[in-house]
Amino acid sequence: MTEARTFLLAALRHVVDGGDVTNEELDAAITTPARLRGAERNAWHGLSYWADDDDIRAKDPAYAPSRRRQLASLLSALENEIV
Repeated sequence: MTEARTFLLAALRHVVDGGDVTNEELDAAITTPARLRGAERNAWHGLSYWADDDDIRAKDPAYAPSRRRQLASLLSALENEIV
């Protein structure tokens, strides 16, 4: 398992379980996201959108639970993707 995949799995689990991730954390862990493919790339995009949307989550209490459900589906896809 690559370091990127390990990070993405952990970050998705953390956010799905009620945590948070920042763009700084994503950038530090995955320096070349353009090289990601398949479920890894989708997971990175989902986490990136999450990190970008902190202002929306602050204004709309229904937004975070909805996004966490979407991230849970990305987590499932990443867990089940054969590499």
